[in-house]
Amino acid sequence: MATGPVDADNLEVPLSDVIEGLLLEAGAQPVTLGELIDRTAERGFGLLMLILGLPMLIPILPPGSSTIVGPIYAVFAVQMLRGARHPWVPGRLRDRVLSARTVAALRTRGLPIIRTAERFSRPRGLWLSEQVVVRLVGVMVFLMGVILLSPLPFLNTLPAVSVMLIGMGLLNHDAAFMLAGMVVGGISLGLVGLSVGLILVLLERVRSVLLH
Repeated sequence: MATGPVDADNLEVPLSDVIEGLLLEAGAQPVTLGELIDRTAERGFGLLMLILGLPMLIPILPPGSSTIVGPIYAVFAVQMLRGARHPWVPGRLRDRVLSARTVAALRTRGLPIIRTAERFSRPRGLWLSEQVVVRLVGVMVFLMGVILLSPLPFLNTLPAVSVMLIGMGLLNHDAAFMLAGMVVGGISLGLVGLSVGLILVLLERVRSVLLH
């Protein structure tokens, strides 16, 4: 699976600076999604998780929104579990040029969020090897993606928050944010289990009433 070149020195530069430099270039020449992913190097997973989760925080979403984001999260999670160093996307998407509207949104909305995360986040607490940590959070991201695919109502926000916190942790190798994301994910799984249990109990009572 090709992932493109990664500049090791890029990992020492704040992600906000990397993206800002790319956006400045976008003003002079076309910039593709592939270039954005390559420039963000190993932090690309965290960046995309953060950006994709933002729409899920809107209380009333257009129908089907979570069923778009959920599979994308699941695909990224599988890539993480397989040991990919940064996100892989199909060639057609990699070659897609970022529109002026997308560049403006990244500059006015994306960069402030990333800079805020960088103020509160720092490399810390990775007492396990990075490969183990990435696979652990990959499992949780996959489960959150599955929840977003489910028809259960009002369960978009918590899974999205879980993945966004994990994404922030991946951006800066911050175990505190990743752990927070895992905790929120665990709460989401508990709520799903409770919801399914209540639905089964309700169905059983309806069946009993109909049979009598």
